Amino acid sequence: MRTVYALLVGIDDYPGARLRGCVNDVRAAQRWLRERSGLACGIRTLLDGEATRAAVLAGIEDHLGRGGPDDTALLWFSGHGSERDTDDPREATGRAQALVCHDSLAAGGQPLLQDAELGVLLDRIAARGTHVVAVLDCCHAGGATRDGVPGRTARSVSWRPWWRTAEPGGARGAGGPGPQPREHILLAACRPQEGAHEDRLGDEVRGHFSHALLDALALLGPDPTYGTLHARVEARVRDLVPGQHPELRGLENARFLYGDTLPSAPFHLRYTAAGWEVNCGQAHGLRAAGAEFTLLGDGPSPRRVVACEVRPESALVRPAGWLPSPGDRESVYGVTPSALAFPPAAVTVTGDPAAVRLVARAVEAAPALSLGGDGLPLRVAVRDGLARVSGAAGRPLPALPLRSPGDAERVAACLTHLTHWHRLRDLVSPDPWLSSLIRVTVEETPVGRLRRTADGEIVCSYTPDHRPPQVGVRVHNDSGVPLWCVLLDLTDSYACSPQLYPGDFVGPGRAGRAMRGQPVWLYLPRGSAVVPGAFTRDRLRVIAAENELNLAPFRLDAWSSDAPQASRGGSAAGDGPLRLTGPSGGRDAGGPAAGVGRWGTAHVDVRTQVP
Repeated sequence: MRTVYALLVGIDDYPGARLRGCVNDVRAAQRWLRERSGLACGIRTLLDGEATRAAVLAGIEDHLGRGGPDDTALLWFSGHGSERDTDDPREATGRAQALVCHDSLAAGGQPLLQDAELGVLLDRIAARGTHVVAVLDCCHAGGATRDGVPGRTARSVSWRPWWRTAEPGGARGAGGPGPQPREHILLAACRPQEGAHEDRLGDEVRGHFSHALLDALALLGPDPTYGTLHARVEARVRDLVPGQHPELRGLENARFLYGDTLPSAPFHLRYTAAGWEVNCGQAHGLRAAGAEFTLLGDGPSPRRVVACEVRPESALVRPAGWLPSPGDRESVYGVTPSALAFPPAAVTVTGDPAAVRLVARAVEAAPALSLGGDGLPLRVAVRDGLARVSGAAGRPLPALPLRSPGDAERVAACLTHLTHWHRLRDLVSPDPWLSSLIRVTVEETPVGRLRRTADGEIVCSYTPDHRPPQVGVRVHNDSGVPLWCVLLDLTDSYACSPQLYPGDFVGPGRAGRAMRGQPVWLYLPRGSAVVPGAFTRDRLRVIAAENELNLAPFRLDAWSSDAPQASRGGSAAGDGPLRLTGPSGGRDAGGPAAGVGRWGTAHVDVRTQVP
C-alpha cells in the first residue's frame, strides 16, 4: 500500500503580522488525508511556534525523505510568503520568493526558506523515485504581490533587512542525454506577480486556495488528475478573488497523490464567472469562433459545446442542444475538438485499389485528416502489403504493414501524429508586434562548436572525441510587460516537449534560462551511430502570452509504430467517431484566421551534427 508522508505547516501566530486561517487549512487537510481510503498516512504537523526554519527543514529531510519509490511526499504550507528584487539570472521575473517561517519575523531572526532552496530539497526526494507534491498557500507561492483585496487578508510580508539569502545546494535540472530527472509537482495559490488571500468561508477563516482545493477533491471523487483538479480550483479562486490565479507546475495527466499518468483529454471544459470555458485558444492553433468540442466519456450521444469567443489561452463556449444542470457547473469535463477546431491534413492515397480503399476508410474516420483539401499535404503510397507515408518535414518514416483494417488504423494514427506535430511546429501568432518582442538565443559553451548559417540555422557540432555539444538557451522578453513563456523542442523524430522551459513568467526586459541555467545537451536520437555526417534537427519555438497556457497539447512523444495508439501524444485527441467537418454553406474547415490576440511566437532552428 502506498504511504503518504505528509508535512503540514500552518502558521497564524506571526510576530506583528498575524493571520487567522492557516492553522484551519492544515487541520482541514489533515482530516481529508485521514479519511482517504486506500492510503496509509504518516502525518507530521508544525503549527505556529513549532514551525521554525530548522523544524521545517528537518521535516522535509527526515520525514518526507522517508518515502520510497512507491510512496508520496506531500508538503502543505499555509502562511506568509515574501519576495525581494534580485539580479540572479536564474530568476526570470527579477524577483526571488520565499516562505516565511515562524522564527523569521523577529529582528535578527532566521533566514527564510527560499523557493530555489526548497525546490532542490524536494527534487532530491523525487529523484529517489518518491512522488513529491508541494501545496503552497501563501503570497508569492508561484512567484510578486498585487494590492490586497478589500475585506480579505493577504498572506504576505515585506522583506526584512536581516534576511540573508542562501545559495541553493544544487541544480534542479540537467540537460543531459536520457530521461530527465524526476521533479516535484507544485500546486501554488497564485502567480508570481499576485498575492494569496484568506477570508471567512463558512464557519471559519480559511485560505481561498486551500478551501477550494479540498472542496474540489471532495467534488471530483477519487483519483483526479492534477490538470482536472487545477482546472476546478483555478476557476473557483479566480471567480471569488479577482487578481489571484492558482498555478500548476508539473504533469497535467498525473494522478493526484500517486503520480502515475492516466489517459486524459487534451482540453477541459469548466464553468467560470465569464461562462463556460475550454482551455484551448489561439496559442494552441484554434483559429475562430464556431469551433466545436465534444465531451468525452459521455455515452453514445455525447454533448457538444461551440466556441463563441476565442482568446489567446482559452475559448468561451456555449452548450449546443443541451441544458446544463447545477451539478454540471461544479464539474470539470474532458473535451476533444470535433469540428472546425483545426484544419485537417489533406491526405492523398495511391497504389493498390483494395489497399487504397482500406486506408481511405481509416482516414475518413480520423478527426484530424481528410481526403484532399488544402491542409497539410501528406501522402500514402500502398504496395505489396506496405504503406509508405511521406510529406512530413522530419525524418523519413519506415514503411508500415498494411494487410488489415487494424493496420489501416495504425497508418491513420501515424498521419494524425504527423498532423499534430506540424501544427505545433508551424504555429505562428497573427500578432506581429508581440512576436517581434520575444526571441530565443542559443549560446556556445566550452563543449562542442557552434556556428550560424546564412539562412539563420544554428549548427552545433560534436567534439572530436564524439562528445555531444552543450549550449546555453535563453528565452527573452523585450516587451514592457511580464509574459508567460513556454519553450517547445520539436525534434525531427516527430516529438514535442516543453521540458526545456516548461512555462513561467519572464519579466520585462529579462530572460529566462532553459533547464534553470544548466547546459542543454544536443545529441543524436537514441540508437543513431555517431559517425561523420550524422545529424538531427530541432526547432526551438517559444510561445509567449499574458496568461498561462494549457501545456497538455504541447506534449507529444516521438512517433513509434510499436507504441500503443491510445498513448501517443498523451491525450485522447484522436479517439472516437468524431469528424472535423464544416457546417453547410461551404465554410472551410478551421474557419477564417483569428483576429490579433495578445500572444506571440518566435523560433530558432538547430542542427546537431557529427563533423
